Amino acid sequence: MPLVKKGFTLIELLIVVAIIGILAGVGIPMYNGYIASAKVEATKKNHSNIVRFVAATMTQCSTGASTIRLQEFDRKCSDTGTKWAWHFMQYFGTIQRNPWDKNRSNIVVRSAPAGLGQTSIYAVHNGLFRIKSNIGTETGSNEYFPKSGWDEVTRE
Repeated sequence: MPLVKKGFTLIELLIVVAIIGILAGVGIPMYNGYIASAKVEATKKNHSNIVRFVAATMTQCSTGASTIRLQEFDRKCSDTGTKWAWHFMQYFGTIQRNPWDKNRSNIVVRSAPAGLGQTSIYAVHNGLFRIKSNIGTETGSNEYFPKSGWDEVTRE
């Protein structure tokens, strides 16, 4: 009765393990780079949404509205710029997430640089808001958007 060969040889198994190791060595860094790139793009999108929303809200106030509804609250157009910055922080803090750290807010009221994934908004005076975001890099270090200066929204 002849012997029936079943299973794989040691060489075949070693080749398969080596191939899996090579694929993992190439695939995991590419996947991590993709995830970091997606976080950068999400933070840029959050930034542009905030700038557009602040501009639209201030335009409503400039064209005669006395109050603006943010979620379930009516906000007075006569509120100070600093108070409006806090209103925006509360509003965006509930509808947007920080792409880099889900446990940190995505928007802060201050003129200092924001943390990774955060947007800083502050009122220079009652009619001018400055907005800047820390979009990060693929390595997780700080990079600010816009690169130079701040986006500015003026209330007419």
